[in-house]
Amino acid sequence: MFSKLVNGRTECLYSDKDEFYDNEDADYHEDWRTAPINSWILTDDGQVCKVLQRGEFSNGERYIRTLLGTYPIRNNIYIAGKPADDIYRFSKSVRPRQFRKNDKLPNGREVIFAKYCAQGMPPDQAYLRIFPTNNNKYAQSAANSLLKTERVQKLVSKETKKMLGSVGIDEEYLLGNAKHIIDNDGGRDSDKLRAIEILMKIAGMFPSDKKTESLTVFQGFTSEQLKQLEGAKAELMAHAEKDIP
Repeated sequence: MFSKLVNGRTECLYSDKDEFYDNEDADYHEDWRTAPINSWILTDDGQVCKVLQRGEFSNGERYIRTLLGTYPIRNNIYIAGKPADDIYRFSKSVRPRQFRKNDKLPNGREVIFAKYCAQGMPPDQAYLRIFPTNNNKYAQSAANSLLKTERVQKLVSKETKKMLGSVGIDEEYLLGNAKHIIDNDGGRDSDKLRAIEILMKIAGMFPSDKKTESLTVFQGFTSEQLKQLEGAKAELMAHAEKDIP
């Protein structure tokens, strides 16, 4: 909890909803854009604080003042971050991509987030389930930003390998079948070219190609898709056995 004296009155900023309910016998507004003065609001990154003031500029645009600073009331503005040194100055809207962008190690929530994504849950829904926010637009933007970080990409890749391994599909199996397609004299040229392209990318022969790029749009495997993969594995093995002289 953070507290600050404002106009002779102690105002509080709670780190999350649990801390808020532990200290206040009240409720909060989930939409800070419409909350009245002196009401508690949920910020876009899951903190809870009061609306200290609401006002309007000469051009008709409205603003809101909190312990996090003063913000214009717009749909593309997020209230988030640390307490403002000067609450009367307009604070820069904190975008989701600014949070821990360059951190190397994931935190506990990001580990669970990656697992949900690998299991097929839409990233924004995974974010809403794990992180303290009810803002759908913020969750969508923040989830996409997380999926672009190297640490989360590695987590999703790790979880995906686990799921593929659960049905007997690993790197050796995939590479072996790609090689089989290329070596098969009766195979289609288009299949061979595709297999060659995939192996060349894996081997790093396309340096301009971003190997992790696909993870930013990865949606994971559903249980039905895993069953299909297991069936596809059995079918490929049967074809391979037929080709053995």
